Amino acid sequence: MAPENTEQAPSPRSKPNEGFDFEPHPELLMAARRGDRGQLERLLGQKDDAAAAPQPAPVRPARRDVIVHIEEAVNVESASTVTSADALTMARDSVLHVVASRGDADQFLKSATVIYDRARHLLDARNGTGDTPLHCAVRAGWGRMVAHLVDLAKAENGGGGGERLKAMLRMQNEQGETVLHEAVRLGSRDMVARLMKEDPELARVPPADGASPLYLAVSLDHDDIARQLYQNDEGLSYSGPDGRNALHVAALKGKGETFAPYFTVSFMRQN
Repeated sequence: MAPENTEQAPSPRSKPNEGFDFEPHPELLMAARRGDRGQLERLLGQKDDAAAAPQPAPVRPARRDVIVHIEEAVNVESASTVTSADALTMARDSVLHVVASRGDADQFLKSATVIYDRARHLLDARNGTGDTPLHCAVRAGWGRMVAHLVDLAKAENGGGGGERLKAMLRMQNEQGETVLHEAVRLGSRDMVARLMKEDPELARVPPADGASPLYLAVSLDHDDIARQLYQNDEGLSYSGPDGRNALHVAALKGKGETFAPYFTVSFMRQN
């Protein structure tokens, strides 16, 4: 039987790119795609210089003069979504999203550090589909990049960045999925183990009307990962879409007896 489709359509209320406008930066985009650290340093330095340049003073209107409005700068440090000033694509991918999705060779890791040093807010910024750079790295299977982004978050505040890391790991995209969902879909036990080592309760994060990582693993026939999730945390979420749970999908797939010893007792304790 084919795996049950657990993909969730984005909420109709969510139109992240509606009315979105940005200035293309083809050189910066190409440098990010190549992992060209030197070019990134130069181009990002130019953007920093432009941002730091003194702004013209507002013109005082005289009779029949045209009023010139000077907009105040947006505080991007407080933004959770990539702004037009930071976007490199119409999908609202920032330069860090692009680098994180392209590879995990040394040049990409060093490029990520260059970007982070200049724009720390991009580490957990969400693109047009709600994905963070960590979502992108996990989805692509770049283990070294995942570890590097995690280390950058952990190193904040003199090594006390645990809260930011936890929040970053638990961020949900427009489908209500965390980075753990991406690791499960990838079918990588190593990636699952890496993420749950940083947050042992990551599989408990309640999905936003979607599938929990356990439900997703069972539905995609990743039985070994389903057992791995359960053995790591017996208090994990069983929930799935439309009121179903992991036990339902296991039964539908004829795997009720296979998973009953693992799931039933724990599920009964939670309900």
